[in-house]
Amino acid sequence: MKLVRAQGMIPKPPEHVVTITDGAALADFAARMRKRDWIAVDTEFLRESTYYPKLCLVQIADAEEVGLIDVIALDDLEPLAALLADTNVLKVFHSAEQDLEVLYQRFGALPAPLFDTQVAAPLLGLDDQMGYARLIDALLNIDLPKAHTRTDWSKRPLPDGALDYAADDVRYLAVAYHVIGQKLVEHEREAWLAEDFERMIDTQRFDVDTTQAWRRIKSWHRLKPAQQQALAVIADWREREAMASDRPRRWILADDAVVELAKRGPRDTEAMSEIRALPAKTRGRHGEALLACLQEAAERPAEPIAPLPTPPSDEEKRLIKIGMDTLAERAESHDIAASALASRKEIAALVAGERELRLLGGWRAGVAGEAVLAAIKNAEAASGSGVSGS
Repeated sequence: MKLVRAQGMIPKPPEHVVTITDGAALADFAARMRKRDWIAVDTEFLRESTYYPKLCLVQIADAEEVGLIDVIALDDLEPLAALLADTNVLKVFHSAEQDLEVLYQRFGALPAPLFDTQVAAPLLGLDDQMGYARLIDALLNIDLPKAHTRTDWSKRPLPDGALDYAADDVRYLAVAYHVIGQKLVEHEREAWLAEDFERMIDTQRFDVDTTQAWRRIKSWHRLKPAQQQALAVIADWREREAMASDRPRRWILADDAVVELAKRGPRDTEAMSEIRALPAKTRGRHGEALLACLQEAAERPAEPIAPLPTPPSDEEKRLIKIGMDTLAERAESHDIAASALASRKEIAALVAGERELRLLGGWRAGVAGEAVLAAIKNAEAASGSGVSGS
């Protein structure tokens, strides 16, 4: 992973900003950026009325200039796609998850290699999951305006100040990357994040498994097994319908309607009219498809769709606390946010006997994972509980 290694003062943010609305300008800009070792990248998109996020603007900066690529105005984005796919250019994001999703949906590939300043910041003692504005304030003492956080980026012309706001998202990211890169090198931690970033650009993370759509409905475990099967079939159908029509899943069928259909199991569209969460318009449009879902579910074995969540025992709670305490101690000794090492859920999984965990792999194992596991095992041995297995 390539990192900034320049010494000396913090560089100034790039001042030159160009708005790109035609193919020739995009080709020229992309050609310049492909000569760089790294670029800072951000996106603006909209998804309130669609299933898939609609890419509207892509912001890219290097140490000298900022390019605002108006995706809506451009017919051919091939130069941009080639730049993002160029493995000789490191792409720097902050909180990349949503940007990666929208870029993957638009281009069918993920930008690589990648560096995420939000993921890197906790290794330098900064808070985990720190927002961009807070990061810039903490590193550069710059208070960024928040006036356009709710802008509709699909409208043209954009409101006054929107492009300046968008430019700031990469203008200062370019500087923040320099600062973070320097500090990672100084602390000899520049290689620690390679595995994390490789995991982030695994395309399987963004491929939708519609058969698991029921997991979005938090109350699924309150239903009887046969009702859970109905919920799973309806949620699967809703996800596929939303994808096919490119509409939000809630526009196809609200969560409470999914639950009520699974719970009541109506046998005809007339019986569906008794479900208040199911509008007549939805019933008329999708009634037959929903009845087919219920029929399919009725032919399945009446089994739970997943093991029901169970609260930890008192002994497991004790071991989880020991694990969390050890995690906190190790994090403090390395000046790293504990949440960047592992969550309470991961510690609970460790106590339950799971070993294929992020905490036990890569740099986290040496920093904290081995110590946490040893502390839990020692506590088990002292009590003779044997809760966590081998």
